[in-house]
Amino acid sequence: MKEIKKISIVIILILITGCGYTPLINSENNNFNIEQINFEGDRKINNFIQQRLNKFTNNNKASVNYKVLVNSKFEKTVINKDSAGNPKNYNIRIISEIEVSYNENKLTNTFIRDNSLAAQKKKISEKEMEKTYTKNLANLIAEDIIFFLTNK
Repeated sequence: MKEIKKISIVIILILITGCGYTPLINSENNNFNIEQINFEGDRKINNFIQQRLNKFTNNNKASVNYKVLVNSKFEKTVINKDSAGNPKNYNIRIISEIEVSYNENKLTNTFIRDNSLAAQKKKISEKEMEKTYTKNLANLIAEDIIFFLTNK
């Protein structure tokens, strides 16, 4: 039985590596360059987004140069409370509005990502979870922006 599992794992690995998979968002294959990025709004979220977008700033072979303005907001709302009135769950939402300028054209789009967060007894662990969730949501928004610029 163990041999069948080993053989099936080897076959699956061979199929996955030989299928020709390439990531959809790949900085080496993009034909655009972000020549200027400006940020407004929540500084922490903008820093996370900027880290992801910096890979696309020095592409000299690009056919299109973009100027991007990102305006980000962070919202944390209480979803429900227990019988004592203490929060049980929160909703964390990041809203990023972008304005892209290129060749005398302007495009705007809004990206919204949210996630629910359970309240913790220890506020320190709750803050750490909130920071992790915020970073993950900001990275997803950065991927949305890259995908938007790639497929424009």
